[in-house]
Amino acid sequence: DVWREGDCYGHVFAFPKCDFHINEDTLNDPKQYELLEYACQIASENGVPYFIFDRDEITLSACCRLRTTIDDNYMIKHPESMRFCGFQNITINLPQASYRAGKGNWDALYQEIDKGIEIAVKAHIQKKKFVGKLMSSPEMPLWEIGKKARDGRPYVDLEASTYIVGILGLNECLQFMTGRELHEGDDMIKQGLRVVSHMYTRVKEAGKKYKLKFSLEESPAESASRRLAKVDVRNYPEAADMVKGNIEKDEFYYTNSVHLRPDAPVDMITRIFLQSKFHTMIESGAIIHAFVGEQRPSPASIMNLVKKTFKNTQAAQVTISPEFTICNDCKKVTQKLTDICGHCGSRNVYGISRIVGYFSRINNWNKSKIGELADRHKGNYSVSDFLPKEERMPEESCVTKC
Repeated sequence: DVWREGDCYGHVFAFPKCDFHINEDTLNDPKQYELLEYACQIASENGVPYFIFDRDEITLSACCRLRTTIDDNYMIKHPESMRFCGFQNITINLPQASYRAGKGNWDALYQEIDKGIEIAVKAHIQKKKFVGKLMSSPEMPLWEIGKKARDGRPYVDLEASTYIVGILGLNECLQFMTGRELHEGDDMIKQGLRVVSHMYTRVKEAGKKYKLKFSLEESPAESASRRLAKVDVRNYPEAADMVKGNIEKDEFYYTNSVHLRPDAPVDMITRIFLQSKFHTMIESGAIIHAFVGEQRPSPASIMNLVKKTFKNTQAAQVTISPEFTICNDCKKVTQKLTDICGHCGSRNVYGISRIVGYFSRINNWNKSKIGELADRHKGNYSVSDFLPKEERMPEESCVTKC
């Protein structure tokens, strides 16, 4: 109810996130199903819930999502002792790897990716060693989180933490290598899966080598999608033709992680179906947004989206991402982006939407995220399609089988 009502002015909460976990029991147990219906009602009104699908392994969620197994019997019996840490995220710039490799040279691309992962792993190990020193004794600044708590375990255990390797710009990487983007054919999805599978294998090999947990992540990349694109446009002439957004307005960017570009000419069903193919290999941060803008899809259409996504795909989580305008004068909320308050007519307003996995003020976004927002508005994120076509998912193809 609190998430539905928002703060004292009715503004949505950015944090803590409203994570709604779904498994088979959610759909079969009447009481749980009733709660799911209520979550869909809230999602229809303000988009706050994140629908997280628990199909096998335990899924933990705070800012981002981490899929992991819990095999510690003490932790299972004493859930209050549950502590997990995503130690750091180091993102691999896939478009730059493709420029270095050369158009169509897949062997060289994999070699460049391996170099990037090797550097990321080395950085993780170096930082782990340094932070370990900061936690090592009472006179050190991180002693409090490193010392043993009353249950005999440290608050942060560097040996049990997750060391994250992020992904950025798979779409642009494939576009440079082949001349086509992720959404332009089943063979492109298959090639994208090969690239991510290669990364997954290398990351797991690093985990075995160092006896640590390494995982792939869909990097949120609030700033990296801009910074890495700007670095590449400056250093690699071919990057100017790959980046998305408007270069003249300094609003260009790389597409987030393994996503289709925001304005790709596909419907929401296809977007979910294709992007979810990667989620079995991505253990951190995997999410699919329905950027509905000023639309407010019905609870019934959201319910159908959630059920069909859970039953027919391997998507890790989906969320409805609307937009709002908040007035600094009357404090009221207008359910769309506008320059004028819909209640008092004031121009002293600001917009709210999800920059990545959380709501934030649009006036605080960098220029590249502003450019991405404009492209979101060009995309087809309609959730209403799930009512008349709720039984439809793309027919099985090589994408399904790969």
